[in-house]
Amino acid sequence: MDLDAGTQGSEVLAPADGVVSFRGVVVDRPVITIDHGGGIKSSFEPVESDLAVGARVRRGQPIGTLLDGHCAPRSCVHWGVRRDGEYTDPLRFLTDLRPSIPLPLNRPA
Repeated sequence: MDLDAGTQGSEVLAPADGVVSFRGVVVDRPVITIDHGGGIKSSFEPVESDLAVGARVRRGQPIGTLLDGHCAPRSCVHWGVRRDGEYTDPLRFLTDLRPSIPLPLNRPA
């Protein structure tokens, strides 16, 4: 999933607590991966980071800075989520996908 991230050099924040499990280059882009536990890992690219593998991060903590990527002319961060090694829809972690249940109207008499 590509997220509009403002401009190159913007801080990228950890979406949840975790441990850095990978920081390096994949193909030609810098990537950082956070293991959130329970089989959930999130990856961000193109994100340059000084964090070391094994570093603990907290939700909202800066994990790196955005570099130019494939969304030109805008800057974007690619966010991938894996559950037990399989990619899954990151939206599942942003929105409540349970069915909506209408509540009764409480109208004054």
